[in-house]
Amino acid sequence: MQKTGPILGTALVALLASFSLPTVSAFAKRQMGMPDMITAAKTPAEHEKLATHYEQEAKAARAKAEEHRKMADAYRKAGGPLIEKLHFDQHCDALVKSYTSMADELEALAKAEREAAKETKK
Repeated sequence: MQKTGPILGTALVALLASFSLPTVSAFAKRQMGMPDMITAAKTPAEHEKLATHYEQEAKAARAKAEEHRKMADAYRKAGGPLIEKLHFDQHCDALVKSYTSMADELEALAKAEREAAKETKK
């Protein structure tokens, strides 16, 4: 059996330590989905957490809308019969509209959760 050197042994211990098991509470938090979080929201802080989540999702949706806006422009710039036939730019335009609408709705949810946080008793 071959012995490992001190550097390799230390690296192995560090690697194994990085795979430590999460605590039960951390695991439970990761397993709680949005429906459960919504149902469980009873305090201002819990409603604020939901609002923050919706704001992050809205930001991501706006980023996707911008990405597809640029893609549509790139397709239009590239041009050609195949792009005209398959309407790549129009698909991207539809996604821009969809992601923008999604972002608007998520921002409305965030606003409503912030209102719920104000009206919820601590």
